Amino acid sequence: MSAGVRARAAVAHGPGEPLRVEEVSVRDPGPGEVRVRIAACGICASDLHVWRTGEGIGFPAVLGHEAAGWIDAVGPALAEPAMDVGQRVVIAWTPRCGRCRACRSGRPHVCAGITTDAHDGSLSLRGVRLGRYMNVSGLAERVVVPAGSVVPVPDGLPLGSACLVGCGVATGFGAAANTGGARWGESVAVFGCGGVGLSAVQGARVAGAARIVAIDPNPARLALARRLGATDVLSPGDGDPVAALHALTEGGVDLAVEAVGGAAAARQAFDALAPGGRAIVAGLTRFTEELRIPVLSLLLDKSVHGSIYGSSDPWRDFPRLFDLCARGALQIEPMVGPDFTLDTVNDAFAALASGRAVRPRVIFEPEPEP
Repeated sequence: MSAGVRARAAVAHGPGEPLRVEEVSVRDPGPGEVRVRIAACGICASDLHVWRTGEGIGFPAVLGHEAAGWIDAVGPALAEPAMDVGQRVVIAWTPRCGRCRACRSGRPHVCAGITTDAHDGSLSLRGVRLGRYMNVSGLAERVVVPAGSVVPVPDGLPLGSACLVGCGVATGFGAAANTGGARWGESVAVFGCGGVGLSAVQGARVAGAARIVAIDPNPARLALARRLGATDVLSPGDGDPVAALHALTEGGVDLAVEAVGGAAAARQAFDALAPGGRAIVAGLTRFTEELRIPVLSLLLDKSVHGSIYGSSDPWRDFPRLFDLCARGALQIEPMVGPDFTLDTVNDAFAALASGRAVRPRVIFEPEPEP
């Protein structure tokens, strides 16, 4: 086995400091691991949050957890038969270890191996181990990940689209369809129309929701929400969205998905519910924030439930999402862009922070035409 490879990566050296593109060392994959050559990586609001606050990560680190590419090398004793050099894959940030209590009970989205700050030594800079956000670090040309956390991507789906399935699409679609259990004929409210929220809109639509109300202050995002399945849109600037939702639905919605990040939005999602309704909290917030709700409201059979990764099993759900893309029922391309190079990664973060972009992508290398 060789001593690894060199690769370029966007290294975060401190909260809010500009990312620096530097050459890093990437070790060879060990038993049960693969090395992936990254084709594209979406910039998620979680990356922005971690970069700004430093919560959940130790610096220096490589961010990015929404990535797809080609298998570059496989480790010894690899048990996954579909994993071979050249295979197109999307990376899931759950290791799906198969051994922990959560994995054994069919809940790999809460696998005990999930970490926001892996320091496994697979990436290093001048001898210093780099933190790896969500065990992925997709803002590097090559990464080493567990074989259980890569899912083959079918021919016909561009890797630049597949990368979003690795986080935003699975998280939002799953929050509505899996965690929230959206049902035929129900009313659904989605707070926040970023990549996660717009995917939740589509999850509700595919599930057969009769009324889907998108809430966001950005007019362009509201227009996109309509295009992707929202029947109604609300801007907080036009008045209290909770009161408007109760008026639109004659007493509240059956399901509300919070995709903003913050206790205030989570409380609005809960307050928007009709008796018997479900509020799903999917947005990343500050670690110290707390949600306060009146206990008496719970006696109306209302519930609030957290959602990580849309309660998804990547090996089960990613192929289903790929199939929906192939049939045109799930649209990813309208949510993405503009595209950036690794050298302009700071501009990608700025585009997301300003609200100009829903899901900026860093394209490492163009995928060959089929």
